[in-house]
Amino acid sequence: MRINRFLALCKVASRRKSEELINAGKIKINGRTAVLADDVDPEKDVVEYNGKKLTVPENYDYFLLNKPAGVISAASDDRGRKVVTDFLPAGSHAVPVGRLDFDTTGVLLLTNDGELSYRLTHPSFGIRKIYRAKVMGDFTQEKAETMKSGIEINGEFMQAEAVSITSKHGLISDVTVSLHEGKKREVKELFKALDCRVLELERFAFGSITCRGLKPGEIRRLTEEEVQYLYKLTKLSGSRDLGISGSR
Repeated sequence: MRINRFLALCKVASRRKSEELINAGKIKINGRTAVLADDVDPEKDVVEYNGKKLTVPENYDYFLLNKPAGVISAASDDRGRKVVTDFLPAGSHAVPVGRLDFDTTGVLLLTNDGELSYRLTHPSFGIRKIYRAKVMGDFTQEKAETMKSGIEINGEFMQAEAVSITSKHGLISDVTVSLHEGKKREVKELFKALDCRVLELERFAFGSITCRGLKPGEIRRLTEEEVQYLYKLTKLSGSRDLGISGSR
């Protein structure tokens, strides 16, 4: 496998960050400085980062958290606020796959499978995410169509795949929004560009995975079937082929 993928599997960093480490000369293969074009055989080659030999974990953790509001999508916070990894069982090194805003709730995956996490968050894989928003403002069907056509916001093009108004009471609307890319604060920015403000936002689904049966703040391991689904979605070989597990 390519060296950057190996580093991601070893939880050193994402593939993109791993490339930076390689370019900085911080990775060695069998005693020599690695380059981006290098391939690695985990069974034969000795790969080192800062003098420490790296090995691919035998098992990976995969979790689904129904993220509550008021929690940071990170492994730590320098201000001492609650973070999503606080919900993990003791000993797990899983980290969030992407992020949800401080006040956004719903589906959040956590794993220490670096390659899968990279693919689930990279725009080129186009993983569908479905959001439910409670919006204040005159959100009309015409505005929904504009959101689907796309809007340039601060020099960046943002677009929803599907938008549906599920209920409307005066200036308060419940809206379901489906996205493929999920850029930073994309749902909120789209509504803001249409003179509407998001009061509540929940990520209802990540692909086909939802939080059904989980109360806010509850977490569970993904099933083997769910892990295999994510591997298929991201065009990775099956988890059994890599000797990993969805539940332990």
